[in-house]
Amino acid sequence: MQACVPALEAPGRTRRVWFVCDVLGIACAAGTWVLVLGAAGVLLRALLLPARDAAYGVAHGALFHLLAFLALAAHERAMLTDPGSVPLGAAPGGPRCPLCGCARPPRANHCMVCQRCIRKMDHHCPWVNNCVGEDNQKYFLLFTLYTALGSLHLLLLLAVPALRGYARGEWDSHSTLTPRASLVFLLLVALKGFLFASAMFATQMHAICTDRTRIEQLQREGAEQGRGSTWMNVKAVLGHPLSLAWISPFASPQAQRARGPRGVV
Repeated sequence: MQACVPALEAPGRTRRVWFVCDVLGIACAAGTWVLVLGAAGVLLRALLLPARDAAYGVAHGALFHLLAFLALAAHERAMLTDPGSVPLGAAPGGPRCPLCGCARPPRANHCMVCQRCIRKMDHHCPWVNNCVGEDNQKYFLLFTLYTALGSLHLLLLLAVPALRGYARGEWDSHSTLTPRASLVFLLLVALKGFLFASAMFATQMHAICTDRTRIEQLQREGAEQGRGSTWMNVKAVLGHPLSLAWISPFASPQAQRARGPRGVV
């Protein structure tokens, strides 16, 4: 499925409107939001609202909804941020892409879905309906991190008590869900979400720390101009210097990079 990318091109690397018109990707991205919001609804209806301890409900409800909010915010940034597309009709010189016609820089690859060459393209992810590249890798990393943490929190908070109660023949009569439906939902959403998101987070951290995209790993190629240290590789993606902005989906890594050269530790 090919896609069009409505973008407001501007000279240089200015911010642009970016959205990939791919039916499969849009469905997967929408499904991600439905699953996260659905998990929040199950947590409220099956555990937090029936809980007699108000402090327990408020504390765990606030924690899970914070993680869900950060995950969805990072998802939105990863989906709507230009991943590092090479401008069409770039300056002559160097190898040209036979598919989009741009002058392709080193470590850029053409995405058949986005129909553009992407700088440091790691892969095209249908779950965010976008490529993961140089300019949105931080947001994708945070999306996988907060999804894994939220899924783990839901799994520990809801699945463990439910399994214990179900094994003892106990169940909250005020719950709007049956034990069977709750267990199926938890196994499909919480457990699968945690395993999938944590695996993707580990994969992305490995790619960042080694400064090798997934495409380069599959092709057994190393970075031509590696930054030399894991610490510098991480800062190149998350920004300079080390701060709480690293874990914020609202902080732009481009702005952080501008405040410090790559050679500064």
